Amino acid sequence: MASVDRTSLPSNSASPSDSDDGGWHPGLDPSDEARLEQLRNDKTAIVEEIPSEKSSLGWYSVSCLIFNRMIGSGVFNSGGVILHNTQSVGIAMILWFVGALVAISGVILFIELGLTIPRYRIGGTGQKTPVVQSGGELPYLNYFFKRPRFFATCLFGISFILLFGNTATNSVAFARAVISASGAEQTPGSIAGIAIGMNAFACLLHSVSRKWGIRLNNFLGTVKLTMVVVMILIGYIWLGKDNTVASSNFEYPGSFDTKDSPKGVYRFAEAAIFAIFPFGGFHQANYVLAEIKHPRKNFALTSLSCVLIIVSVFLTLNALYAAIIPRDILFGSRASHKDTDLLPQFFLHTVGKTLSVGLEERMVKINAICDSLRALSAFGNVIVFTFTAAKVKQEVAKEGVLPFSLFFASSYTFSLKPGQNFGFRRLPPGSRAGYQMHSSRAPAAALGLHWTVTCILIVAVVFGTDKKGDGFDHVPAYYLFVTAYAYGLDIIWFSVIGMAMLCLRLWPGSRWRHKSPIPHWIGTTAALLFTVTNMFPLVCIWVADPAEKYLAKSEGVVPWFASQTTALCVVAASALYWVGFRFYLYQKRSKDGQELEVIRSPVFLRVTGSAAADNWSIFGFGSKKRKPAAAGLETGEEASGELVQIYEIVQLKWNLKGLRNMDQEEKRNAGRVTETMVASSSSENQDPAEGKGVMGHRVAEVSRGVEDWTMSGAAVR
Repeated sequence: MASVDRTSLPSNSASPSDSDDGGWHPGLDPSDEARLEQLRNDKTAIVEEIPSEKSSLGWYSVSCLIFNRMIGSGVFNSGGVILHNTQSVGIAMILWFVGALVAISGVILFIELGLTIPRYRIGGTGQKTPVVQSGGELPYLNYFFKRPRFFATCLFGISFILLFGNTATNSVAFARAVISASGAEQTPGSIAGIAIGMNAFACLLHSVSRKWGIRLNNFLGTVKLTMVVVMILIGYIWLGKDNTVASSNFEYPGSFDTKDSPKGVYRFAEAAIFAIFPFGGFHQANYVLAEIKHPRKNFALTSLSCVLIIVSVFLTLNALYAAIIPRDILFGSRASHKDTDLLPQFFLHTVGKTLSVGLEERMVKINAICDSLRALSAFGNVIVFTFTAAKVKQEVAKEGVLPFSLFFASSYTFSLKPGQNFGFRRLPPGSRAGYQMHSSRAPAAALGLHWTVTCILIVAVVFGTDKKGDGFDHVPAYYLFVTAYAYGLDIIWFSVIGMAMLCLRLWPGSRWRHKSPIPHWIGTTAALLFTVTNMFPLVCIWVADPAEKYLAKSEGVVPWFASQTTALCVVAASALYWVGFRFYLYQKRSKDGQELEVIRSPVFLRVTGSAAADNWSIFGFGSKKRKPAAAGLETGEEASGELVQIYEIVQLKWNLKGLRNMDQEEKRNAGRVTETMVASSSSENQDPAEGKGVMGHRVAEVSRGVEDWTMSGAAVR
């Protein structure tokens, strides 16, 4: 067991078992507890409590996060588009391998980033230590692009809020599948109503009960993985009976015949986007990284293992599609520009042949099964992405770039007890009786923001296109938003991160290889593959093809350039938001003489003993030997246990102009000293003068510059 010192807790602190939700961290020593209560009452600050080991995400929950996110509508819908666009089984499989390379190289990069960034100065040694942080791409982009100030935060954060971090398309897919499975008529009103209801259910679930939201995610992730494994078993069983189609479709060189393939690159680039899209959730664990139990052990090994499983499953399933469905059906119709829906065709040519009914009745039953599978996949995707995307939006708010940032950055408790504590409330400031009433802590305000934006997008998807005067049709707008999402989040931002990692790896004088837990050659290879595979669709999707005037699956309604243009417009709108935000800061500085200061101060517990999870290894690399560089530490820094974050203090202050540049003594005299607490449970850190460990030891700030500077355990922007 880990060594955790609780002897310094004040007598009025709640023990982990006192909390209804099972083990959230109580206070530190009395002076630290007083400091935290003071900050809870400060209108310019919030104190975020990180789930304790009992409440954090274990390896199984992390696995189900990845399974639930990656097994969505993409694996069922993308295959038909890829085959139709390429008109070649061999080229289609190559593109699926490209998507697999993106996932494998990407998960290595995101493991590396997650275990290396951000870095804090802990204690008085001046050495920087990597500390895990939630938020996905956000903290990494902030590390890459420190200037201009707030630029990376706004560019990624606002675009994520506006389009790239919503569940509108999956909510619509769920509504469409449910209505179709029930045999009812699909109307715009019914689709929008069910989609909005699905979105509301997911947001309320994660707001009211974090525990049950995680349990539902675990259940759905397990069921969805079982579902695709069963499909693979069905395919192999059928191939054992009849492999005639497989021999024909995979016969070389016929499988690479390109006589019917497009002559331009646009359709291949579009097919590459649809191949990368199903793999895009490989970094889902990074969105909630701070809530993972022993992240240096569970996060790295679990993420890579799960991605390898999904890659194997997706490649096998799509190979079975091509091995079972006849060629004349597989590629769809070029004359009508329609691809084949592979899922019902797969079942029709396997289990469908065992049904002793007519073709029409057989297709009704098969379509009902397929719609049920699609509904389950979309439902799970909405549940998991609502949970993780809200965490990212909460992290964006903590950077101070949103109106009412502290409101959206706060976690809220929910109580059913009648009285003044009923409903949603921020973490109660000091009252232990009130503290014990509450049952859940969740980013309820961020979830409310997520629900609002997603509902707006649902309406845009359902009522966004009027199909040539025949009424509203949600399909064209649905695929417009799906492709814009894939191009924006999976192509643009992946390309940026890949190129930034290559610069860190190859730039002369860079010390990244000494900070990273990943060997240099593995990290460089992963960054190169990640960048190259994403750059092809990033650029070639803009090369017009006179023969292809419309977006795939848009039924001849959406122009070929609309999806990528939509994604770039969202990024451009985020850049304009940054311009407006900086102008606002300039106005405050010039007129009121005030400057915004954002201080994020984590509070740590250093865990030592057999459960200290700084020992980890993946295929021979990691921190198993606990060397400083292998553990993500700088040379000369001792790897003495795992730093576990238990609180985060976020302060947004409007200081008088020039105060941030004052030296420490001037700041102290001005009453602006911010302190951070580092809690340690190691007996070797005992202070003989005090007769206790360094739990609650405080280290004052040291200014490191005007716009971006760090201190012992605190980052200030």
